Amino acid sequence: MPIFYDVEKDSLYQKGMKKGIALGEEKVIEKSVILLHKAGYSATEISEAYDYNLEKVIHIIDFYKLKNK
Repeated sequence: MPIFYDVEKDSLYQKGMKKGIALGEEKVIEKSVILLHKAGYSATEISEAYDYNLEKVIHIIDFYKLKNK
């Protein structure tokens, strides 16, 4: 006799989906910050446009610069 279980209703699955979505959104913001920085926008302008923490924007830009030296 088969047992049917809807994985999408599982609480661990739900947590994983929420965490995955948050990580995906973070990556999109990081890529956008880097592209805008390459286009000549300042960290302050990027922070205001995305309503994102200025320190995080600076951290993303600095990390990108170190990574690509």
